Amino acid sequence: MAEDSAPTPRRQHGHSRAYILDRLRRENRTDLAAAVEAGVVSAFSAAVSLGWTKRPPAVGGSDTHQARKRRHRFQALDGSLSAGQLMELQYGPNPSAGSLFGSREELERAWRRSRERLMEGCRPGRRVMGWWEFEATIPYPGRDLERGVLWRSNVLGAEEKAELEAWWRQEFAKAHAPDFFVHTGDEVLHGDAAIEAHLRWADCPRELARRWKKAERRRRARQQAPSAEVVAAK
Repeated sequence: MAEDSAPTPRRQHGHSRAYILDRLRRENRTDLAAAVEAGVVSAFSAAVSLGWTKRPPAVGGSDTHQARKRRHRFQALDGSLSAGQLMELQYGPNPSAGSLFGSREELERAWRRSRERLMEGCRPGRRVMGWWEFEATIPYPGRDLERGVLWRSNVLGAEEKAELEAWWRQEFAKAHAPDFFVHTGDEVLHGDAAIEAHLRWADCPRELARRWKKAERRRRARQQAPSAEVVAAK
């Protein structure tokens, strides 16, 4: 009677989690293997992203939100960010679709990688939402009040602060020009009401506006005062 042979190891199926994890390690894709083990992505999704298998077509052939989120996760694992993810770091998550990142940790890693280029695009007195989320020590006040809050919080650099104040000074002068008016959509404002509305739109700090108004009054007083020569001649 022949001796019993040793049992043949069971071959893992090509779509099984164990098989995919083993292949990821053999092909030195430890980044994806770690993501699968951590539950960030599924083993099947990892296999699809590498072309090892194909995902069944979506109903109606549509590109679902879940499919887009899977792509964004893989882009984050590969060190790249999609246009949608960059927009989220700049403006915040889409109110209806939600975040394109799988976790807050993933979001923070993406912010660290892209911080420099996103901050370079900020206009004076503006910050992207990634900065407000991870670096600000004050709550986000909303876009309409952002410039004034940042100015008062002393977080602006000297050059940025000077540029912002110069812009506010231009808007202050514009609002005090003769015949200046503001059309709100419902009515046309003139005089002090128009000035107030325009400076509120520009988010110009009241303390700056008061300083400039006092300086303007002193300038006009000097212009209207008679010179010493004229007084002596009389």
